[in-house]
Amino acid sequence: MSFTIGSTVGSYQIEEKLGQGGMATVYKAYHERLDRHVAIKVLHAVFKDDDSFLRRFTREAQVVARLEHPNIVPVYDFAEHEGYPYLVMRFVKGETLKERLSQGTLSTKEMIRIASHVADGLDHAHKQGVLHRDIKPSNILLTPGGGVFIADFGLARITQSGESTMSQDMIMGTPQYISPEQARGNVDLDGRTDIYSFGIIIYEMVTGRVPFAADTGYSVIHSQIFDAPPLPSSLNDKISPALERVLLKVLSKDPAERYATAGEFIAAFKVALQDAPTHLGPADAAVLPDSTEKQTQAAATAVLTQAAPPPPTDAPSTVTLQPTPTGPVAKPRRPLALVGLGVVLGMCILASLIFMVLRNRNLPQTATTPPGETAVAVEPLPQEPPVDDLANIELPVVVRPVAELEPLYAENPENNVVAAELAAAYLRDGREEDARAVMHDMVQRLRVPLALNVLASRLLEQQQYDLAVVVLEEGFNRFRQDLDVQQNLMMAYLFSQTSGRRVEEYIDMLRQDAHHPTTLAIGEAYLLYDNGRSRLALPLLENPTALDDGRFAAHLLYVKGLLLRDLDRTDEALATFEEAFQHEPPAWLATRIEENIVELRP
Repeated sequence: MSFTIGSTVGSYQIEEKLGQGGMATVYKAYHERLDRHVAIKVLHAVFKDDDSFLRRFTREAQVVARLEHPNIVPVYDFAEHEGYPYLVMRFVKGETLKERLSQGTLSTKEMIRIASHVADGLDHAHKQGVLHRDIKPSNILLTPGGGVFIADFGLARITQSGESTMSQDMIMGTPQYISPEQARGNVDLDGRTDIYSFGIIIYEMVTGRVPFAADTGYSVIHSQIFDAPPLPSSLNDKISPALERVLLKVLSKDPAERYATAGEFIAAFKVALQDAPTHLGPADAAVLPDSTEKQTQAAATAVLTQAAPPPPTDAPSTVTLQPTPTGPVAKPRRPLALVGLGVVLGMCILASLIFMVLRNRNLPQTATTPPGETAVAVEPLPQEPPVDDLANIELPVVVRPVAELEPLYAENPENNVVAAELAAAYLRDGREEDARAVMHDMVQRLRVPLALNVLASRLLEQQQYDLAVVVLEEGFNRFRQDLDVQQNLMMAYLFSQTSGRRVEEYIDMLRQDAHHPTTLAIGEAYLLYDNGRSRLALPLLENPTALDDGRFAAHLLYVKGLLLRDLDRTDEALATFEEAFQHEPPAWLATRIEENIVELRP
């Protein structure tokens, strides 16, 4: 096989071997034209000898490649090389959940965070009719920045033998995590088979071990089918009766008795952990720190929210976009040194500087008192409570009902995670004004726009476009002069396919303020595109003035690529998307750019 270090496979150059499993060997490779690394999974020789396999491989790989979710490792490409079928996936730098758990136990907060990401990815795939069939800790990837990705989606299905992958009686999966019905060889499987495996991962997180272990895989499979799992509380006395009930329900032998969706399971898991200790794992296990970069980002957000004075008490309570009176407007000041830097790096540097200023400002002050005067103690400046969790808000695919969320929000209206979920629930139920009221209260507590843009980026990354529009419209009312808020709102309008009339009203308001030319150019092009006039829209995005400082170049080039694609100018569209990728787009935009590159690439 020519998958050797330094060899070229298609458009990829093999750089190193990352590992080998029962079904595939994984390599790290480099795509020169896109200037990015990828992971290549080469299926083993047994599949090469099956004359009909490549046909089935293509059919199943196309299904898996259509999965688009922030918590699923995307499939970029699939093909065969010298008869060996291979998949090209995003290269995710980090560690597996298996490696993390081998080092110790996670905090309760980290358990919920990781589990929520996995649940979102599973529910998305299940809605598309795609099962994983081999959910286990080694297929969950964790990045240093707090990312959580499900890997090898559908690989078990792709590698099944026989003419129809829908009618196989062979067992695929890992014995310690396989569901009873999959272990029996049932062909009529649904998402609950993955939810059972997911439940075992949560069981392992809180007890420190899987429910069934033995010397042989056959013995483990027999236990999965016939034996009840050990009571979690018998393995960890910190586990409450409520949590135990959740774990036993998700591990029911009968799929009908389990939770219907991963989101429903994790919602119950969160409720059961409300009174749990911070560290729930076994007493003899080392306690691992939470994701470092996530903590740093959240801390930066909290510090920055204290850097400006509180909003005036007579601030307007309206939640609609408010026009600004005509007249000269002071342009926002922005450090030119930050232009062109990555968003995350810029936030970290800015947060560090502000933190040092605040720290020095808030130290108790001493002064020399002139003779004959009374010394007066200088108290530290009062601190506003930080706005927590903005960088960590994760909305489940299936949010809880409004009736369940409203009491939680009423009890603690400053819980931003609950507030965001409640706003999403209101939007789902068609109660947009209620959603705006909740988001208005959240935004009014912010002190500077950076925290708002962090939240908006998280929502855009999760493809929560309607909620992102609401948040950013409230943000525009609060921080009207911030260019990032203006641009993010314009892109949220584009992604959510907002009506042209609403965008036109927004453009009219932008013209009254200091704004970036790219934002206006994208808005005007969108209006023409929305009216079926893409040819007239294209010149608006070719104005060099809009690209002068490169600040929103990736955004502009992405929209230009969409127009070229709409005009069937495929080669130009591909080149434009590739150029956009070179301008360091934020994660939420990079995903969309990559999707178009993969679809257009010959």
